Amino acid sequence: MRSRMERSHLTLFWGLMLGLSSCLRPAAAEICGPSIDIGNDISEFRRLENCTVVEGYLQILLIGDKNNNINQEIFRSLSFPKLTMITDFLLLFRVSGLDSLSTLFPNLTVIRGRNLFYNYALVIFEMTSLKDIGLYSLRNITRGAIRIEKNPELCYLDSVDWSVIMDAEFNNYIAGNKQSKECSDVCPGIMESSPQCRKTMFNNNYNYRCWNSNHCQKGKQTALLDNIIAFDMIYCQRDEAGLFGAML
Repeated sequence: MRSRMERSHLTLFWGLMLGLSSCLRPAAAEICGPSIDIGNDISEFRRLENCTVVEGYLQILLIGDKNNNINQEIFRSLSFPKLTMITDFLLLFRVSGLDSLSTLFPNLTVIRGRNLFYNYALVIFEMTSLKDIGLYSLRNITRGAIRIEKNPELCYLDSVDWSVIMDAEFNNYIAGNKQSKECSDVCPGIMESSPQCRKTMFNNNYNYRCWNSNHCQKGKQTALLDNIIAFDMIYCQRDEAGLFGAML
């Protein structure tokens, strides 16, 4: 767990870097919102088409289990690679057939947590099909904790070092998921005796860090650079002084 001074320095560094970062790309980002609710039908995902930033929250919920096999096939081909940031929180609840978020949101980099869902920036609850979280591009949860609960097939929870991504990892609530001893969490390269992922100490566990068998968890320095680029997408289209002032 990082010291209070280290946390303070990290927060200041983020603020300075975000404030000083220049617009490095054309104003091509599409900001969607305010907030998006996707529920009851997979066809609702079309609302995320071309979104680079969701301003507000993104809730995906209550997509039923009557067509679980059909849902699974659709989810495996459904992807929104342009989405890089959610300014509030991401919530998933009872979405049948979704076994990973790796294809759905391959480039989601930042969850800001500007407004939270009961103090949580990421909530994954009663996702009966989910086998791994798979948000392998996620580098920063700026504010808020995570709640991952009652997902009976969910593994690769012990292989993620949440302290790399967030400052409030001590407030995380992770319970009622598949037991670690029943999971065969294997990070990339382990089976070939050529580990590709870095090791860190988290929750008294020094181990390789990955999101699933295909994707390692990336480190802190890459996180800073990627987050700056993600925020530049908004600065190119909005009042920089206003956003920076609101953030601080």
